[in-house]
Amino acid sequence: MIDLPDGLLSAQLARTKIVGMNEIGFQDFAGSKTAIGTYGLRSCSVVIVASQSGALMAHIRPHGEDFTNRMMVGFADAYRKLKVAHFGAEKHPWVITGRMYDGKDYTDPLPLLTKVIYQSLAAMELEDYADESYKFKVRLARDSPEFLGKGTVFVDGAYSTLRIYVEDRLVQSSLNTDPLDIAHSISTQ
Repeated sequence: MIDLPDGLLSAQLARTKIVGMNEIGFQDFAGSKTAIGTYGLRSCSVVIVASQSGALMAHIRPHGEDFTNRMMVGFADAYRKLKVAHFGAEKHPWVITGRMYDGKDYTDPLPLLTKVIYQSLAAMELEDYADESYKFKVRLARDSPEFLGKGTVFVDGAYSTLRIYVEDRLVQSSLNTDPLDIAHSISTQ
């Protein structure tokens, strides 16, 4: 059994493909599962390429530059195999990274790993990615009201417009518009 925080991802589990830490997964939205998601984010990154047809997702734990590069090579291989059928002209890449609270500000704890991801996307000709962040404290209590959806990313393909949620907050409701600029409003303070 998966230990998910209460929230959107746990409520939609029956129709969602779960991508675990250090995994790459794809979900075709034409079947019974119309969503893909991941959980357990602390300082991890999530890379997504999504369309109305389906979504490819990688959940990358910060194990160093070599590990991140290997994950992105696997992501690029999967993308190439799925590109024609699912990611033609309609595709939207996303990079979701953690920002750690240091007592004064939220900072990217692993900028070199983020750079590897961005360079890999550029090599895949996916340079027009949307960059989103989630913010975290190292030890947020599970019973805190701020915990709802904590550490989750959910891509929902069940509607006429694709919906992407970071910690239960809608960050994208259509591939035809710019992403909502809420990177600074996602907070666990």
